[in-house]
Amino acid sequence: MTRILACGLGVALSLAPMARAQGGSSTSPSAKEKELPDAPKPNIVIHPLPKLFVLPDAHYRGPMPSGGFYKDGDNVRPRFGFRQVADQHYWIMAVAVPGAASAFDAVSTLHAVSLGHSDANPLLGSHPTAGRVAGIKLGMGVLSATCAYFAKRSNMQDDYAGVKRDDFPPRWWVMALVAPALYIAAGAHNLTLGRVKPQK
Repeated sequence: MTRILACGLGVALSLAPMARAQGGSSTSPSAKEKELPDAPKPNIVIHPLPKLFVLPDAHYRGPMPSGGFYKDGDNVRPRFGFRQVADQHYWIMAVAVPGAASAFDAVSTLHAVSLGHSDANPLLGSHPTAGRVAGIKLGMGVLSATCAYFAKRSNMQDDYAGVKRDDFPPRWWVMALVAPALYIAAGAHNLTLGRVKPQK
């Protein structure tokens, strides 16, 4: 009996360190050092998307902006290059056609003045010289072409963003053709005056 108790006590004493090691493995300092540290939290700040448009409208078929984009208030507008805006259509509609109409008006004006008629345009005066007519017509042509350029660029930006769609003819053609229409009307009036000499 004594031997059985001694054997049981020996087995219990031999198993006690193993149980203590298993029970205290998670709390011992050496076990804590062996544990992996927690992963750091991602330092990502998600900002709300601004009210910008960078991608073209789904129905846009024009050229892509070569100058990137610029901020216009709360929006971002495409920046088209000079050659993209001043394309072949621009040079025809905003430069060539107004220039030809302005030349027609100038020649008819000088012809009517040479016959003795007085011009009603306050910028030219009642009896303008050829140099004065050429200088004023050139300045007005540059102003008209500049306004048509900015109107065309604004139309291209609106079309890119899908704000307004351009049908045919484009809206900037209206501004480009206003001056030629006035020149042709004035030239036609000068031709009617040039048929007869004024009565004194």
